[in-house]
Parts: sequence; structure tokens; C-alpha cells
Amino acid sequence: MKALGLSRVTAPMAKILLVEDDKNLAVSVCDFLAANGHTVEHAETGEDGLQLLDCFDFELAILDWHLPGIDGLEVCRSLRRQKMELPILFLTALSDVDFIETGLNAGADDYLLKPFHFRELTARVRSLLRRPKGLLSTVVRFGYLTIELESKSVMVEDRKITLAPKEFAILEFLIRNPNRHFSSKALLKSIWPSENESSEDSVRTIMHNLKRKITPEGKECLIKTAAKTGYILEGKTNLT
Repeated sequence: MKALGLSRVTAPMAKILLVEDDKNLAVSVCDFLAANGHTVEHAETGEDGLQLLDCFDFELAILDWHLPGIDGLEVCRSLRRQKMELPILFLTALSDVDFIETGLNAGADDYLLKPFHFRELTARVRSLLRRPKGLLSTVVRFGYLTIELESKSVMVEDRKITLAPKEFAILEFLIRNPNRHFSSKALLKSIWPSENESSEDSVRTIMHNLKRKITPEGKECLIKTAAKTGYILEGKTNLT
């Protein structure tokens, strides 16, 4: 693989599953994606990948074709049979057009041949993440909030505030999914790594601090809390 270093590239934060049995490649890809702000889970087999996808929420799956046991193609087909709509990117050395056609027909959204440049991987990940969410800009305005995704800075009206990493991750996740309710459990599954020992109480504590930080004095918080349905960011995202 032609690595060009772990330079940061602007991209929406996402929880990504990598299913790859080459341990060295997996470490490189995970480190690279993590350096670009993503939460990355790794599975070495198709079976483990399907189990993670069944138990946790992901926004992108990156699959190797040749895997021990259930191969990447069958993982892809299984996800589409279950009506899972998350984007799927194949990483494989199989360059024959018949394989590419087979993978795309099975439900994959994109195909990246090994060896590859990290810059190309980043470009394809960004493209796939843009499709369902529509975050095409590095600057997002939502009500009295201005969020710069590249620098992870947040302005409340004309005042810059400092958010902890998980506070920013929750805020960005809600901005990418406006007008939808998410329980503490759903946020835990969508943002935290699966092996993390954080609890729903931790999510609620972080959310409490986030709401306090982003709400100007005398104004209503943009993040609403409902006892039965969870948290929702109501409004319209403006991109610049």
C-alpha cells in the first residue's frame, strides 16, 4: 500500500467498521481513519463483522473480499438482504471487471483496489459519507451555532467555546442527523467504540455538559430532551 502519512483531511466524523484479515493493513487503515477523526472498529472475519453490525450502529463498512469463513461478498449480500442502507466500500486486490461488477451488483457502493494511496481512501470515504448525510461543507451553521469541522471549533453566536472530544462528536452526529430522536443507548452505539466501558449515564452526563455549553444565556437549547424518545436537534442545517 502506498501510504502518504497520516495528515488530517476534513471529513465528517463517523463510526466505521473495517473487516480485514490482514493485520498490518488493518492497523494502518484504522490508525489513518482515527487520525482523521473517525471511530473505527476492526473485525478479522466476516462472522465477527456481521456480529458487530448486528449489535452496533455504523455509518460505513469497509470490507475485504477474501476473508476466512464468510467472505466480504457474502457479508455485503447479507447486509442488503437485511435492508441495511449503510454505505459499503470494498478493499481488494481483485481487479478483474467481473469481480467489480459482482461486488457492485451485490450492493457495494464503491470499490478500491490494493495497493492504494491513503489520500484516495480518504476521498472515497468522504464521498460515501456525504451521500446519506449531505454534509458537503467544512463550516456548518445551525441556529446560533457555527461549527468548523476541520478545526473542530464551535461558535455560540459570536463567542468561541471549547468542547471535549465526545461533546463535539455528539454535536456533530446530531447535526448530521437533524430532526431525529436518539436515546442515550443509541448515541452510545453510534459514537463510542463497542469495547468501551462507558454507560448510558456517561452519555447523559456528557449531553448535560454539552447543552450547557452551547446554550446562550436567556435562550432555549437547540438540543431538546424527551423522556421516552431521547435527544433531538430541531431545525435546518446551513452549509457554507
